[in-house]
Amino acid sequence: GVVILCSTGVTSTPPAAELFPPAAQQAFGLVEVVNWIAESVDTPAGNNELRKLCPSIGAARRQRLAARGGEALAAVAGQENCPTRPCADLSQLLAWSAQRALAGEELAAISSGISQFQEVFGWICIRPHMVALNACCEQAADLGDLSKLLHLTVDHRGEVLDSADVAIGPLRADIRAAERKRAQLIGDVAEKWRAQGLLESPRPTTRGERPVLAVKATSAGRAKGVLHDRSRSGDTVFIEPEAAVFVSNKITSMQARLAQVIQRVLLECTRSVLHRRFDIEHSENILGKIDLAFGCAKWSQKCSAAWPDSVGQALVLRQLRHPLLIRQLGFENVIPLDLELGGDFDLMVVTGPNTGGKTVVLKTVGLAACMGACGLPVTAAEGTVIPSLPGIDADIGDQQSLESSLSTFSGHLQRILRILENAQAGSLVLLDELGTGTDPKEGSALGRALLEELLARGVLVIANTHLGALKVFSIELARAENASMEFDPKSLSPNYRLLVGVPGASHALEVADQLGLPKAILERAQELCTREGGAEDLLAEVAEVRRHAENMRSNAREAEADARDSLRSAEEQEQASRFRAGLREREAQMAYRDLRARLVHLLEVESQSALGQMSGPARAAFTQLRDQLNQACQESDLQELWTTFIKGIKRGETVYLPRYRERVRVIKIDRKRHRARLQHGQLEIEVHLSEISWVEPPPGEDPPSIA
Repeated sequence: GVVILCSTGVTSTPPAAELFPPAAQQAFGLVEVVNWIAESVDTPAGNNELRKLCPSIGAARRQRLAARGGEALAAVAGQENCPTRPCADLSQLLAWSAQRALAGEELAAISSGISQFQEVFGWICIRPHMVALNACCEQAADLGDLSKLLHLTVDHRGEVLDSADVAIGPLRADIRAAERKRAQLIGDVAEKWRAQGLLESPRPTTRGERPVLAVKATSAGRAKGVLHDRSRSGDTVFIEPEAAVFVSNKITSMQARLAQVIQRVLLECTRSVLHRRFDIEHSENILGKIDLAFGCAKWSQKCSAAWPDSVGQALVLRQLRHPLLIRQLGFENVIPLDLELGGDFDLMVVTGPNTGGKTVVLKTVGLAACMGACGLPVTAAEGTVIPSLPGIDADIGDQQSLESSLSTFSGHLQRILRILENAQAGSLVLLDELGTGTDPKEGSALGRALLEELLARGVLVIANTHLGALKVFSIELARAENASMEFDPKSLSPNYRLLVGVPGASHALEVADQLGLPKAILERAQELCTREGGAEDLLAEVAEVRRHAENMRSNAREAEADARDSLRSAEEQEQASRFRAGLREREAQMAYRDLRARLVHLLEVESQSALGQMSGPARAAFTQLRDQLNQACQESDLQELWTTFIKGIKRGETVYLPRYRERVRVIKIDRKRHRARLQHGQLEIEVHLSEISWVEPPPGEDPPSIA
């Protein structure tokens, strides 16, 4: 790659901020698209994972993101929604836990977050076909003990439960009893004072968390109690009746004691949370990765996006659309573009009239390259390839500034200098309005020199221009290609379709004629254009030849797409056939398990009553027959398969229990007693080994009953 000579004499690679300038990403619309994707992400952890993505994340991480995203997209398409939901930012709560005791609401938020970890990880665990997502969950810590502690400490609103400490329940009961007694006392006093005409209102109110009665100021001396407040007008005073003061003091004392106990409980629980801080943070990071995958998948469905392939050297874009245009105009109303860069050619010069969509092409390609490099889905069709790009930069827009004394040309030149400083082999560079802002002849010369330098470095370049010299230049240069924005000569309006291999004209005279420019001026302009040379005629001839080549290329792409569809259809049929064969095998296994269980029941249970009624020789004959039947069952291939399965079961593994139609976790296996202890939800159950299966029934069918 390109190296920069440092002041110390040591060479180094330019930092990512220079290889992938944020200004270029902003020009493509990446920030706005990321904000749009964030609307489909549920958790703060998922949003943090999204915001950490950048085009320099590396090929391995990008492949992991694509693998997880592809599995999530398949699940969403099948209407399987991962149970992620909005939650608190646990990393922030954990940071606070190192500084102070967390409040009940904050502990409840952590409890809810841990519950979501368990729910999401469990949801993925029972879907073994989600290989990448399961790999993501493998290192998740078991937080079951902390979850149980939090559930015993606070409820979902953050209220500390009576089960959190043995003193809380009795204290609360005493407080409630004292409050009932106080309410009765105040009610009696209110009735008495009302009869004496002392009250403004018979209904008690509150001042300073104490119940008081509204007494007429003129009668305040006759009302025995503690004065707490006076109305603004001074006509009413608020008095706590003397009979209730002692009880209120007792309640306040008990509430203070309860607050101390609760604070101690919250502190101890916070310490428990802090002790597992690393495990919680790690689990939250895993949740963020999963949430990001499903958030991107849900966004992909909105605009028909998918994760591109990253294997290859060429940039291949198929039916590419800008997602912001899809949101604004609708998917069908956005004209897609197809191009390849880095295969047959490294430079593409795009020409055509103003407002024809040339700049949109640059922004669409730049955005797709950035999103693909970030590991995000791209709004393009199958066959799109975005290889690992060592850098993405652009000169798009007008950077002129009065404050900085920058002209249009100076603004372009500053960005070109940045590009030249950092561009290296394989980088993508997008240049808008190349050569403008100065004398056309000098601008063409500078533009040509710049393109030659970038091509010599092996940089992938797309450049827009109106300069005729650059159009001809791209025809002469090896590994360069022309392209144009399709223009309707009848309506003199752009069609916004990119034609690769077809140079275009600016159509300035035609547009001027349509807008009513005087004929004399148009004729003089046409005469001057003719004197300048036959460049436009040459371009027209080349355009005709290459338009034919483009049609052939388009037909070839359609044939390739048809072949890909046929291959996909064959693969789907083969997969469906294997699935049906698997169902039949599962049906046979379930039928055998059912038959075997019934036969064992008959031979070992039902036969006992028959044996008791038999004589000696008959009993011996029947016992021999039963042993032969058992031996025949044992010699079955399916029995051997099941026996191998039972021998291989270990504690902590998951098996299928037909009785409950659920997958359950193995707690203990007692092979001598032929019993298994299993975890079914919050319960532990014990069953005979014959009731355990490794196979679930086919979809839509009930499992066989076990006698």
